[in-house]
Amino acid sequence: MDIFIEKIVKKKMDVNDALIIGGTISLGIILSVAIIFFLGPYGTSFLLCAAIGYLAYIIISSRKVEFEYALTNGELDIDKIVNKKKRKNIINVNCREFEIFARADSDKISKYVEEIEDKIIAVSSLDSEDVYAFVAKKKSDEDGGTQTKKVVVFFEPNEKMLKSIKMMIPGKVFE
Repeated sequence: MDIFIEKIVKKKMDVNDALIIGGTISLGIILSVAIIFFLGPYGTSFLLCAAIGYLAYIIISSRKVEFEYALTNGELDIDKIVNKKKRKNIINVNCREFEIFARADSDKISKYVEEIEDKIIAVSSLDSEDVYAFVAKKKSDEDGGTQTKKVVVFFEPNEKMLKSIKMMIPGKVFE
């Protein structure tokens, strides 16, 4: 029986996002006023202001992030989608390769979170109720060779996804 479960989670705006958006708008306005003040209200200054506005738009729209989880026959893919346009695969791992799978606030996972430096946070917010974490090995291409390193991944699976993962790796799942 083939299993295919998909979920999309929209990242909530946090303080960093608000600071980046506010700073971008403020800097854009200050630069535009300075350009018009020093160059005068001519074509060149308006072109530069338009370029600043476009750059600000790109920076602000890059803060709209979604994560897509796709579980297909034991393979979990997590993709990051920026502004509903640009997609990047964050991790692709077989659930049977998980070292541990538990709620993010569980004592079982906390020692891994402290020990492992590499973390993937693919959630709407770490304060969300249904955040789970797992430890797996991620392949990375560094220095011309493929290396694997342990990574802790935080994500928000739905009930159907949880049941499927629990069926595949019952001994590694902790609530």
